[in-house]
Amino acid sequence: MSKFNRTLSLCVVVSVLFLLSVASVATAQKPVEEGVVSPSETTPVVQPAAQPVEDVAKPVEESVNVPVEESVITPAEDTTSVAAEGKPVEDSVAAPIESTSLESLANLSPMSAKTASWQTSVTYQNVGSADATINFNFYKEQDGTAIPYTVPVLKAGAGASLYIGSISNISAGFRGSAVVSSDQLVVATVVQFSPDAGFKMRMLSNGFQSSDASEQYLIATTLKNKFSRSTVFSVQNTESEAIVATIKFYDADAAGALASTKTFDIPAGSSKYVDMDTTDSGITAASFNGSAIVTAVKKSGGVAKVVAAASEYYLNQDIGANYEGVPLSQAAATIYMATGLCQNSGLDTFYAVQNASLTDSTWIKVTYRDTAGATKATDGPYQLSPGGKKSIDTCNPSDKANMVGFTGSAVVTSYKAQTGTTADGSPIVAIGKAQKSLKAEKPNTLLVLTAFLSQSQGYSKLALPFIRWANDTNFIGTKPGSQRTYIAIQNVDGTPIKVNVTYKDKNGATTGTPQALTIPAFAKGSSNPQSALGLSGTTEFGYYTDGTFGGGVTIEADASNPNAKFIAIVRANNNGASEDYNAMPY
Repeated sequence: MSKFNRTLSLCVVVSVLFLLSVASVATAQKPVEEGVVSPSETTPVVQPAAQPVEDVAKPVEESVNVPVEESVITPAEDTTSVAAEGKPVEDSVAAPIESTSLESLANLSPMSAKTASWQTSVTYQNVGSADATINFNFYKEQDGTAIPYTVPVLKAGAGASLYIGSISNISAGFRGSAVVSSDQLVVATVVQFSPDAGFKMRMLSNGFQSSDASEQYLIATTLKNKFSRSTVFSVQNTESEAIVATIKFYDADAAGALASTKTFDIPAGSSKYVDMDTTDSGITAASFNGSAIVTAVKKSGGVAKVVAAASEYYLNQDIGANYEGVPLSQAAATIYMATGLCQNSGLDTFYAVQNASLTDSTWIKVTYRDTAGATKATDGPYQLSPGGKKSIDTCNPSDKANMVGFTGSAVVTSYKAQTGTTADGSPIVAIGKAQKSLKAEKPNTLLVLTAFLSQSQGYSKLALPFIRWANDTNFIGTKPGSQRTYIAIQNVDGTPIKVNVTYKDKNGATTGTPQALTIPAFAKGSSNPQSALGLSGTTEFGYYTDGTFGGGVTIEADASNPNAKFIAIVRANNNGASEDYNAMPY
């Protein structure tokens, strides 16, 4: 069984626990659109036929907020995201790291994403084989008292959405976590959005599988008033008793030196939110650029397991992004980034790569490959101190390769020695970000800031629960809830592979004919509802005339190569703004 953890922890499927990070404020107001869902299980997150996602009062599988900042993401020729002008903007971009800045946006809006009001909707899907009985337990921050909530039985393959503001015994201002329990396997994605004027973004993050709960969690990037951004992350206790969580902060601007150590008591099921702009971080400097590692022990003795998730907010713009923390078990000496971009469709990507070791330094090197699988450039080697991070700019590799117009993916390798050739270094993780290009921005990418995770291995089956395609009439700035999604699929095998991309409607039924893609070794392929289903400018996917929402995708290895391994990310575009989430294995 799997377990997903986030600020709202959701226990699903027989012993499946999901933690969804909810750093947002639940208000009585109803979410626009359906927020986003990022469930992983195979079937797309589908809403009950007659229920709009956001407002379905369904449990949100709590997800913990674990900041990953800009940790590197290995790009994979990713999907192109559609821009306002109707041009793909290569949706697999990663949110810019420290070096990137959106200062030029300063005149666009006086809003601050950090001080905006936020609401949360959770989309979840039954990926089991029978009807699922699902129960939610919500927990206020650092409060072990459960707030129970039961949702309707969910059919196999179906999906639903729960708007937290619709739950009567959860009041405005709620911040915390949730645990979802179910007798079938369930997955979930959290969609965070703001009703404030000017906000187009839907900040997305996934729940964690139970196997992802760990005594050590990695947050590849944490910022305090740096690059006009600050991080808020949450750590959730997945144990049945109180724990003590220790968070160590490492300063990237001081060669990865340990900058602060903080400890927090966290009751069972609940979470602790760490706002880098407050004393919670122990960082007294006016600004900070670094990473964090979370470890935990039970108050009764012995190691404890947690999950974590993070939100990164602009302090001078209505822009933000969510991302998950990474458990030590998913760190590796070789990690993959599904997408990489440089001045492509108005976007650049950045990676924040973190050393997962608490004791050993390591060297890293990034290899970029184009969509045909050919090596485009190499960047590094760079040394990382224990717990430290390195920011990588796709447009500026150390080998000086001309990256203008590049779209592809990346592999990040860790070595013990600077001249190493074998992946024998400390395990690493990364967060990727895509944002408006520093030298080739476009009007429709000015508000783009996305975040996605690196992955240490590929899978033969992936689920993408939140897939949408708004028609030309609805995909406009005045309707920020209408989105277009693009999928970037990276082949992590050393030989070409064939995969089948199947689009599912809100009831779990297959739409059209599965799209077959052949992807070269280590390269990436792309799919979106328009190209896969042949949609015209007037037709939509995931939006219904009765006002409901729901649609997803499953990606499976073709029968000709049943053990083929791949990863994928989804870029969800609002007209002029975007966010990413990673596909989930099932």
